[in-house]
Order: sequence, then C-alpha cells, then structure tokens
Amino acid sequence: MPHCDAELSALIKQAFPDITISALRPLNKGLSNKNYYLEQAQQGFLLKHYSGVIPVHALQAQAQLAQLGVAQPLAGYHVQTRLALFEFLPQRDEPLCLSDNLLAKLHTLHGFVRPQLAQLDLSAALSEAAQVLEGISDVSTLGQRLMQFEPDICFCHNDLVKDNMLVTAQGPVFIDFEYAQYNDRYFDLAALCVSFSLSVREGNQMLKRYFSLAQRLLPEYAEDKLKCYVEVYLVLCFAWYQQRGLASYADPLLVLLKAWRHRSL
Repeated sequence: MPHCDAELSALIKQAFPDITISALRPLNKGLSNKNYYLEQAQQGFLLKHYSGVIPVHALQAQAQLAQLGVAQPLAGYHVQTRLALFEFLPQRDEPLCLSDNLLAKLHTLHGFVRPQLAQLDLSAALSEAAQVLEGISDVSTLGQRLMQFEPDICFCHNDLVKDNMLVTAQGPVFIDFEYAQYNDRYFDLAALCVSFSLSVREGNQMLKRYFSLAQRLLPEYAEDKLKCYVEVYLVLCFAWYQQRGLASYADPLLVLLKAWRHRSL
C-alpha cells in the first residue's frame, strides 16, 4: 500500500485488529465521508471513515435491515476511530429502476422499528436552510404548509439519492444509513421523485403504486402532500450543498423545483 495510507492503516488496525489488508484504495463516492475499498483474503469490504460522530444507532438499524434483505450488511464499527466496515456488494450491470421491487423494499424499511432513534425535526431543518439560502422564495413558509397534512411517521432512510441504492443479485439494496431516523414517509417518497427526476405526473403515479403495493388507501390529500415534501426535500438539498461549497450540484435541481411548484407535466 502507498505510504500515504499509513495513518489510515493504523486506524484500521486499531479498529479491526484481526483484519489483514491485502488491498486498500479510495472510492470516488460520498460527499460527507471518505470511502475505501478494502480487501482481505479476496473478500471485499466497503470501509467508511466518518467525518463526524459515527451514527451508532443508524448503523445498528442497518445491520438489522440487512437481515431482512433490504440493506448492505454491516461487518463492524469502531466509535473512537469513526470507522465502519460493510460487506462489499457487487452491483449488477443494469440500470437502477424505480420498480415495484424497489418500492416493496422501501415498504420493508418503512415498517422497521428502532425506538432508539429520534424523529427528524423538519421545521428546525427548514429554519436553518432559510438562513443560508438566497434566491429561493417561500422557504420560511414550508414548515407551516407541512402542518396542514396528517403526519405519517415511520422509520425513514432520509437520503435516498441514487448512489445510496444498489442493484444487486438479491435485488435493490439500500446503503448509507447515516441520516436514518423517524420521519414522515413522504420525505423518502419525495427523495425518490428527485433522484429519478420524476415529473409531477410520474411522481403521482409512483405514489399510487407505493400505496397499492401496501394495500393502503391513498389519502385525498396525498398528491398535494407529495408536492409539498418534494419542495421541502429540494430546499434542504440546496442548503446542504451550499453549506459545503457544492452549489454546482444544486443547479440541475432548480429546474425540478420550478416544475413541481408549477405542477408541470
């Protein structure tokens, strides 16, 4: 291994003393944390070095969800070094699709119970976003608009970008549960609308499929609620990128925000 990996190798030895590294290389994925491919005896792992406090409860939830076939298996973690090790899942050579199988896996995730995790405070997150965003109107009123809808709280991933969904031999699998906690299920559904660049019509079709798969009645306000949550999700994305000096990542999302605000088809 290159000399520049000496410090990281020392951390790995501290966190996982039984591992003998045969290969270690950085992966060009992830904006918040550093990711590496680690190999031991021809077995591959994803090594994640968290930039902040390691999300222990979210990792434990991911480990349980892996047993249900919807998440990447956790091999171990170490709080002091902020390292976590996951089984490396080979991806199939096919595009990620917003299929019934993926929505069914999301239902399993939403049905998971993890009492140790708190509920995401969207009002507080929106207030913080309003302080850093410029040129996006009505941010301050989004929290009030959310309150008009009946809450539908469940365990949520809260970061369903395409990079956090893998196509594997076992079907779609979710990874990176750093932000996972309780939230309104519409937040995850809004994330899917954004990640797959769905139009308003396509988003509403996905919403109907999601409720149909669960054999649940679609609330009368469902489409209006999804529209509101898409705006919320986009605003929080804009703020997240801007706070980290990644404003260019937000530019393509502005078109989607305008489309959903004007209900473009």
